[in-house]
Amino acid sequence: MQNKSIFSGLINRQRLFDNFFKALKIISPSKNEEEINKFIISKFKELGVSFYNDDAGKKIGGNCGNLVGFKQGNDNNRPPLFFSGHMDTVAVAGNILPEIKKDRIVNSDKSTILGGDNRVAIASILEAIEIINENSLKTGNIYIIFTVGEEVALLGARHLDLKKIKAKYGFELDGEGDIGTIFNIAPFQNTMEFLITGKAVHAGVEPEKGISSIKVASEAITSLNIGRIDSETTCNIGTISGGTATNIVPEKTKVRAEARSLNEEKLEKITYDIKEAFLRLSAQYGAKLNSNIVREYNGFEIKDSETPVRIAKEAIKRMGIKPRVISTGGGSDINIFNAKGKRAVSLSAGMENLHSNKEFVKIKELEKLCVLILELCTIEFKNL
Repeated sequence: MQNKSIFSGLINRQRLFDNFFKALKIISPSKNEEEINKFIISKFKELGVSFYNDDAGKKIGGNCGNLVGFKQGNDNNRPPLFFSGHMDTVAVAGNILPEIKKDRIVNSDKSTILGGDNRVAIASILEAIEIINENSLKTGNIYIIFTVGEEVALLGARHLDLKKIKAKYGFELDGEGDIGTIFNIAPFQNTMEFLITGKAVHAGVEPEKGISSIKVASEAITSLNIGRIDSETTCNIGTISGGTATNIVPEKTKVRAEARSLNEEKLEKITYDIKEAFLRLSAQYGAKLNSNIVREYNGFEIKDSETPVRIAKEAIKRMGIKPRVISTGGGSDINIFNAKGKRAVSLSAGMENLHSNKEFVKIKELEKLCVLILELCTIEFKNL
């Protein structure tokens, strides 16, 4: 559908893609965001955006804290809003050499990611602020949040003091797919770690006197229903490590797993079932079990009638796009933000094939993301 927004003609494509390419080339996997942080700060200074870094980096063992920017609005009738993205990427196995192929931005080094997740948020927010300044657009106060450690259990967001963000409503620019999708429901997640301790003996001399921790783990796992449990619930056995040598019955085996559900009761049931399977098989073979279960984050639901969804739907409609409101099976920073009292949704941001060497960003979708931010910033709530 054709972009009908009044802001579509204001995008400086050269500036937008220059900033996007520069950001892509800065390697910053989780806990190593210092260089991309410096890049954003240099742009904030040019744009007149005040900012600060918090101490989250020290708390999570990283080299940089969360970055929070503030853009003073010029219309007190518009409530403040916040926009969020993250500065880290998943691990980079090669070089990031962005190039344009047809209508897509890709990495010419096919051994690793592009890093559009979440450089699209950085480039589009910077361009939107440029346009607001150049055209003296009427907006309320704008807060900009770029977190660290998002890709490793949302570590940065956990340590962000949201009391300093004087905006109740916000939008995270971190969803996959073309512009137009609003993710208003996200899951609860538990992670589980099981340490099985059996008995080590010589595997070739007296194996019958040993207790194989790997056998206990494998039988527990095969007794479980793994993967898609139902439309709301998933679980996964992520890692297994154990044993020391082929001639020793393995004494210790560690298993790490996760479960997610949009329904908290279902999450607790599947977590209980997984733990019970490990307890049952450990007891059956005479092994010991130590378990650790952690609630990584709580789920949330922002109803269609609530302000963030209404604003997002209106902004998308103004672009000539039919909005789509759906749930997601993934967790993100706004799980933490909503748990801390904010009301925020995630928006699709034009990224595809995330966390893979096939990742790409469509040129038109990056431009549309800038337009969407401008629509969100300039909507008058009283007219909704």
